Amino acid sequence: MEFLIFKDNEQQGPYTEEHLLQMLQEGTIARTDLIYHESHGEWRPLEQVFEVEEALTHSMDEGQDPVMIAEIYKQMDGIISSHEQIYYIAHQKPKMLKHKPDCVVITNERLIINRQGLGGSRVEDYQWKDIMSVQMSEGIMGTTFRLKDHHDHLVQVDDLPKPQLEKLCKLAQELRT
Repeated sequence: MEFLIFKDNEQQGPYTEEHLLQMLQEGTIARTDLIYHESHGEWRPLEQVFEVEEALTHSMDEGQDPVMIAEIYKQMDGIISSHEQIYYIAHQKPKMLKHKPDCVVITNERLIINRQGLGGSRVEDYQWKDIMSVQMSEGIMGTTFRLKDHHDHLVQVDDLPKPQLEKLCKLAQELRT
């Protein structure tokens, strides 16, 4: 999907959603700048475009990589239902031998863990009603997000940056109750 921007009395672009997110993070464009996409049929302030607003509002407050968030958001958009909203995305710190990080996605209906491996990605899906507890821990080896499901299975994701981990746990605690 490509967008045009109207800024400083001129049309610029086309830009991909990922590029828009990066430009916003860098301060090159503002949420109030007008953008256009054929599907909208009119110029709108950037903050009114659903896909971009969701990714910005819920997933980029703790220093996440804007390109990575846009990529994860796009991938999750193909998995979630039409009435489901992404509330937050947290992803691991970059690792030397890993092309893409594992991530945890919170929606209004479930918690999704997307694990990246040599053979591609694997999605683990947990409905809020099936999650018994969520925890975070911080130690010498880094940070860990843990959840326990109603079968007493313990699931964890390591190496999430502390600000992301804290927000993830807070939202998960609120949504599972």
